[in-house]
Amino acid sequence: MSTEISGQRPGTKRIGELLVGANVIKPEALQEALQLAKKNTMPLGRILMSMGVITEKDVQIAIEAQSLMREGIISADFGIKAISVSVQNGLTLEEGFQKLGWKLPQRETLPGSELGELLRDANIVGQQMLDAALKQSRDNNLPLGRCLVLARAIPAPLLSSALTAQVLLRDGKITREQALAGLRASAKKHQPLENSLDETGAYRPNQTTIKVGDLLSSAGLVTEGDKISAIEIGLVEERQVGQVLVQSGNITDTQLDESLRLQEMVSSGRISGLEATEILRIANSRKVSIDVIFSERSQTGNEVAHANAALELLQAAGVVSKQQIGEAKKQARDGNLTTVDVLVASRLLERSIVQNAMHGLELLKDDVCSAEQIINTLKEVHERKINFTKAINDIKAQNQADEAEAAKNEQGAGWLGKLIGKKKKAD
Repeated sequence: MSTEISGQRPGTKRIGELLVGANVIKPEALQEALQLAKKNTMPLGRILMSMGVITEKDVQIAIEAQSLMREGIISADFGIKAISVSVQNGLTLEEGFQKLGWKLPQRETLPGSELGELLRDANIVGQQMLDAALKQSRDNNLPLGRCLVLARAIPAPLLSSALTAQVLLRDGKITREQALAGLRASAKKHQPLENSLDETGAYRPNQTTIKVGDLLSSAGLVTEGDKISAIEIGLVEERQVGQVLVQSGNITDTQLDESLRLQEMVSSGRISGLEATEILRIANSRKVSIDVIFSERSQTGNEVAHANAALELLQAAGVVSKQQIGEAKKQARDGNLTTVDVLVASRLLERSIVQNAMHGLELLKDDVCSAEQIINTLKEVHERKINFTKAINDIKAQNQADEAEAAKNEQGAGWLGKLIGKKKKAD
C-alpha cells in the first residue's frame, strides 16, 4: 500500500471537513449547518440533507471513508479524493476506489468489534481480554458487551456509556477523540458518558427527549440488561432498539407503538419524561392501553379543577383561609395528593362541606342561585351546622319574600313613592 493511501488513526477529519475538502459542499454551508446542528441537537449530516446540499448517499460515502481513516487503512488526503470522485460520478465509495486504481482489502469484521476498539483505545479493556471476549461472543452467539460484563472486565454502567458513545459517533454528534476522553472520564468518575461529555462541553444532552429503551426500562417493561443488549445488537445489525426488543420477545408490537407515541409527546413538550414513564408503567400493570390512562387523567384533572373552584367558594365564605389553602397545595404536591384531601386530613375542612360547595357550583352553573347566595349559605352551614339544602332554600325563600315585599311596597306607593324609591336606589 502506498503512503498516499495508507493513513494514521489520530487526527481523523470530521464529516463536514471531509465534505468541504472534497468540494461536495461549500465552507459557508458547513458553518450554517454546524450552527443549526448545535441549536437543534441534530446530526450534521441530517442538517445538510435538509438544506438540500447533499444526499443521504453522499453522507454515507463520507462516513465510510472516515471509518477507513480511523482504522488507518487510507490517509485523509486519499479519502477526500475518493469522496470527491464517488460523489461527482454517482458511484459508491468502493467504486470510487476502483476508479482511482485501488481496491479495498478484505477485512474480517467481528460483531461488536467497534465497541471493543472503543474500550481498548480508551485503555479500559486490554487486547488480551478483548480477544477472549470476542471469541466467547462468537462461540456462544452473545453480544460482546454482555461477554465483557460476564467476565467482569467492565461494569454494566460503563458498557452502557460505551454503547452511548457508539450511538453518538454514528450520528456524528461527537468525534472519536471526544468519545474516548468521555469514556475515560466515565470510568474514572463512575458516571454516565453524557455527564462526562457535558463537563467538557463536547455534547449537551437534550433534556426534552427520552430514548425508547430508557422509557421501556424505567417503566419496568424490560430489564436494564435486556435494554443494553438490545442497544448493542441494534448497533451491530443496524436496527432500532425497539425492533430488537420486539423480535426477541421482550415487548409486543403494541407496547412498542405506545412507547413511540409517548416518546413523540415528550419531544413535542406535551408531557414530561417522568409522566410518560408513569403512564406506560400503569398501562402495562393494568393491561390497558395508554389511551385509557390519558382518559382517566383528563377526568381526574376536571375533578381537581372542580374541587379547586369549590375551595374558592369556601374561602369566600370564611370557612377556610387563603393561607391554609396555599400550605395544603404545597403538601399535596409533595405527597401526590389533592388539596382537598390534605385539608380534610388536617381537619381544617369537613368532607361534607366540600361536597356542599360542589353542589353549590352545580346550582351556580344552572343559574339556580347566585354566587352570593351560595357563599352566604356555606357560611350559615359552617357556623350553625345546618343542612345545606335547607339553608339554600331558606335563603332563596327569604330573598323571594323580600323581593315580593319590595314590589308590593313600590306598587302601593303611587308615582311619588316610585320616584322616591328610584332616588334611593340612585343614592
